[in-house]
Amino acid sequence: MPPLRSAIPAIVTVHDLTHLHYYTKLHAAYYELVLKFLYRRCRAVICVSEYTRQEFLDWSGVAPARVFTVHNAVAQELFAGSGTFGLPFPYVFYPGNRRRHKNLERLLQAYARSALPRAGIHLVLSGEPDDHLRERASELGVRQQVCFAGQVTDEDLARLYRGASLTAFVSLYEGFGLPILESMAAGVPVLVSNVSAMPEVAGNAALLIDPTSTEAIAAGLERLCFDGPLREQLIQAGRARAAQFDWGVSAARVWKIVAEAAL
Repeated sequence: MPPLRSAIPAIVTVHDLTHLHYYTKLHAAYYELVLKFLYRRCRAVICVSEYTRQEFLDWSGVAPARVFTVHNAVAQELFAGSGTFGLPFPYVFYPGNRRRHKNLERLLQAYARSALPRAGIHLVLSGEPDDHLRERASELGVRQQVCFAGQVTDEDLARLYRGASLTAFVSLYEGFGLPILESMAAGVPVLVSNVSAMPEVAGNAALLIDPTSTEAIAAGLERLCFDGPLREQLIQAGRARAAQFDWGVSAARVWKIVAEAAL
């Protein structure tokens, strides 16, 4: 959020422009009438992906020389540790909130349509139980296989990743997609959408699918569960990919932008 008034140069980070696409018309109007004006007054704007940077430039009209890309990174030492959450069944893990663009309706439908429930592979979602999702799972005949992890610590989140057969992150829109890297660092293959910033983050180290196709999501879940060579290939590629996103490097880039803005 840029300051309304500031006697010193202002630098802000833009993580995404989700409010222009998936919130209310009031949110979009606020961005258009208020935030665009404030962003234009900033000395520098940092975006967390090249996709977000380009979307921000197209929308804001801010000069490209004042808009920078600094990728998010991943805490390797946390996610690449040892130990799992100890769930007594194999599972697909979904890490994230329940907002509309997270595409959970299609993920549930795809899971129910796939061979995973019959193979005893559950779907575990982060966060507390949700009545709507429970009802949908019941309607789809997979109520007993859909579980909720509840509120967990960072350490337990890492254990949930490490115990998963795969991570499903099939959003319709992301400005970055940190769970992609977290899963890769944990040594778990990732099913990822082929839209917005997610291919930029995943590179060639994930299985990318069309998130608007329930059939494509279901097929992706089955491939990552049952195709051993593909799993091993993506696990190794994922670890290497996650290692390229280092918080020390990102911090140094941010500090260089700050120092130059102060001149």
